[in-house]
Amino acid sequence: MAKFDQTLDKLGKTFFYTGNPPSNETEYNAMKSNIDDAPTWTEIKTTMDNLPNKEDKIASGKKKLKDLGLDDDEIKALMGV
Repeated sequence: MAKFDQTLDKLGKTFFYTGNPPSNETEYNAMKSNIDDAPTWTEIKTTMDNLPNKEDKIASGKKKLKDLGLDDDEIKALMGV
C-alpha cells in the first residue's frame, strides 16, 4: 500500500484513482475532485511524512520479539531477515 493510501486511511478519506498515486501538489490538485471534503496537500504531506517507514516497523518488530525472549536466530527465522 502506498504512503498516499495509508495517509488517506489515517485521515478517514476515500480516494479512487488509477495508476500511481499523486506525488506532488499539482498532481493531487488535479485528482482531488474525487475526494469528499478533500484535505489540503499540506495535510496530506505532513501526514505522509509522519507515517512510520518500513525500517522503523522492522526494528520495532525485532525489539518486541526480543522482549518476548526470542534469540536472534529465532527472530531471523520468523522475519526472514
